[in-house]
Amino acid sequence: MQKDSLSPETYAALAEAIMDIICTQGPKAATMDYVAARLQMSKRTLYEIFGSKEAMIIDVVGYDMHKHHELYCHIFDTSPDVLVALTRIFRKQRDLMTRMSPRFFRDMDTIYHKVRATYDHLHKKHEEDLLAVFNKGVEQGMFRPNVNYRVLSRLMKVQMESLKRMEEVFPPGITLLEAYDTMAIGLLRSIATPEGMAKLDQLIPEL
Repeated sequence: MQKDSLSPETYAALAEAIMDIICTQGPKAATMDYVAARLQMSKRTLYEIFGSKEAMIIDVVGYDMHKHHELYCHIFDTSPDVLVALTRIFRKQRDLMTRMSPRFFRDMDTIYHKVRATYDHLHKKHEEDLLAVFNKGVEQGMFRPNVNYRVLSRLMKVQMESLKRMEEVFPPGITLLEAYDTMAIGLLRSIATPEGMAKLDQLIPEL
């Protein structure tokens, strides 16, 4: 069975199932034997579709990144303003954080760092998209204009990178979700105008 022979719906279901395994167990533990057993399919079929474990991870992580990017674009297109859009996106990301194991980040940064480099262009695109969001928030009167948003977007990236080393950076007992919530809400509060802050106070309980 070749990947090209799968329908889009079948491939999407397969990629999402594998991504869930990779997120919860970490890429290192997600061996072809383990994935095949969890999905109740033969390892041979898995190799026929992806060719290798590394190719599987590249395919599945890439699919997941593109899927979320399309979802976030849809949220922005259908939200009344930037703050509503961002809180909806943060809610989606919180759902992801609840099932994400720190092993995922650790393995991707060490064993599979070459795989991660495959998606550097996507990270750059996301940074430009984030700058556009900040500028839109300024236009809507939600965000302060006197902020260097290019620097802020890089600082946000550094903060998100720290989540990959939870055990080293945060005290014991702090969960990934708690750290993420503090970063996300703190970021919005730091750039909100009085009007934006009032709206944010209404939206935060929904997170």
